[in-house]
Amino acid sequence: MPTTRPTWNEQDRAALLLTDNGVSRAYLLRLIDATGLFQQIHCAPGREEAKTLLREEEIDAIFYDWDAPHLGSDLQQLADMLMEAEEWRDIPLLVLTSETERETCLTAYLAGACDCLGYGIPASDLRARLFPHLSRKLRIDALREENDQLAKLAISDGLTGLYNRNYFDVALQFEVSRCQRYGHPLSLLVVTIDRFPWLNDHFGFRAGDKVLTLVGDAVRDVVRDSDIPCRFNHQDFAIVLPDTAAPDAYKLAERLRNELEERQPRHPFNRFHLSLSMGISGLCGTGNITPANLIEEAYCAVETGRRFGAGRTEIFSHNLEVVGENGQSLDLDHPVGNA
Repeated sequence: MPTTRPTWNEQDRAALLLTDNGVSRAYLLRLIDATGLFQQIHCAPGREEAKTLLREEEIDAIFYDWDAPHLGSDLQQLADMLMEAEEWRDIPLLVLTSETERETCLTAYLAGACDCLGYGIPASDLRARLFPHLSRKLRIDALREENDQLAKLAISDGLTGLYNRNYFDVALQFEVSRCQRYGHPLSLLVVTIDRFPWLNDHFGFRAGDKVLTLVGDAVRDVVRDSDIPCRFNHQDFAIVLPDTAAPDAYKLAERLRNELEERQPRHPFNRFHLSLSMGISGLCGTGNITPANLIEEAYCAVETGRRFGAGRTEIFSHNLEVVGENGQSLDLDHPVGNA
């Protein structure tokens, strides 16, 4: 796959200088600034302050003052700290010292520094020494971003941006296992678009795609961070709801219905009113139920609701009864009120 070559722009680059030496601090700040490679230069007196800055700012290079009174023994700890987060590991770490003795440089390299330079280095030479390290970091950052995008594409549906079926299968299996192990409740909400084949036949596939996007956006807006919204197949969606009992899943389904109702275009010539039939299945940590059972039961609830018309939400019951919002069970021969 062709990749875009990353471009260097010093206008959005930042450096971090570690020193608690007031005398060398001003000189080193001027030296780093004279390279022309950085728009911002942050300064920290110690490792913990540096850690805070790394969390708050995007740092592209770290300069370590070897001669600072209280930093001399912290280089190894600093290098170890940079390994804690993936985005810190490739930040160039350069040691600046008043005397570039062989022993000092060897210690710096063994600790993880990429270079050891003297205070007296000209700014042009420092720039030349820095540039390969910064360019390498730029390439690694671009590669990491591409990999993140590829990883996201591998688990996302291209049309709606929700998780795809492959991710759904893995997530549901994991949540079922977790539910059975710890006894937490788990619900599965299946969302089907009523008359979707008719919509495609009469208005075309582009209209169908717009409807899928509309429903997908509504799903995304009503779910919680812990929920797992997926496009299950061509016209259906599924939402895995960890730590959620069936009555609470019902409430989420109704929020989705209301959200979609608000999003529907309304005009005098609108010949299609979009409605959803939804089914809920649940697990409370007991039994030997499988993900396939949960899916089958949720679809069974959908079909149960459709016996009485479109646009309903039903909760599956093992005795083939329809369970209403308040948990009461009614025989299938007697319709319950529309959800």
